[in-house]
Amino acid sequence: MQIPDEANDILDRLAEWQQGDFSLSCGDLLFLDLSEGNEEPYEPVFDEEVEGCVVISQTCDVVREIEILPNITVCPIVEIDAKRLADIEKGLAPRYGLIDNLPEGMVVDFSRAMSVSKQLLVTWERQRGCENEHQILELARALERFFGRFAFPDAFNESIKSLRKAVYAKHEKDSNLGRALRSIREIRVLPHASWTDEDSVPITFVVVLEDGETREISDRGKIYGTIADKFTGITWETPFSLHAKGLYLTTLSDMTASEYLNSYPLDLNALSYARRYAKPK
Repeated sequence: MQIPDEANDILDRLAEWQQGDFSLSCGDLLFLDLSEGNEEPYEPVFDEEVEGCVVISQTCDVVREIEILPNITVCPIVEIDAKRLADIEKGLAPRYGLIDNLPEGMVVDFSRAMSVSKQLLVTWERQRGCENEHQILELARALERFFGRFAFPDAFNESIKSLRKAVYAKHEKDSNLGRALRSIREIRVLPHASWTDEDSVPITFVVVLEDGETREISDRGKIYGTIADKFTGITWETPFSLHAKGLYLTTLSDMTASEYLNSYPLDLNALSYARRYAKPK
């Protein structure tokens, strides 16, 4: 079947878009809220405070035929103050994402999303959000972090407050601890019982190091000795405790698929790609 010229034109314009592209001319964000009256259970609300929208759908979905996938997902662009921006750069505010080409002081808010038709998308004035592979990967990881975070139990989160505080306070310091922390790619958590077990859940922290040539401290034993007390010094809330082998240092090359899939990424991993500390590779 021959595709009408108009449909071909839309496909050509869709091919120009990719994940992370944005528009400052897309109008208001639409969402549903409780109705003020009694006639309807809800009513549409237009948020006029947003500055624009960023495409968060994957590029392959954006360019796919409209008959197969007619809509894409966007998130609003919002303006934030300098203090909030500093928190975002440190990885402390996962609901917000940084897009390099956005106007100064503006970020994308992942906590709100809207579906729009592709016919509407191609009428917007497109601006490129991610210029290179590093920026594209950074956005993808920010999306994965916000939408894919594991909900650790409250007692576990309360227990690791001291660890979280130490990592965020020392990560950027010019010290042995700072260099050791910057040599870590990610921290994963391996429970030795079900998370819902009310009696005992021993925990092992799986510290995944950067490859040796990219670590600020290459010696694995020195890294272990530098960071160990931050893990062994945790005061645990019931039912959690540190396993007899509670701290395990490894690399992605050394890990088995089972070890990786059976462990859970700790949100402290934000530091491994937070804008303030990240270095393009």
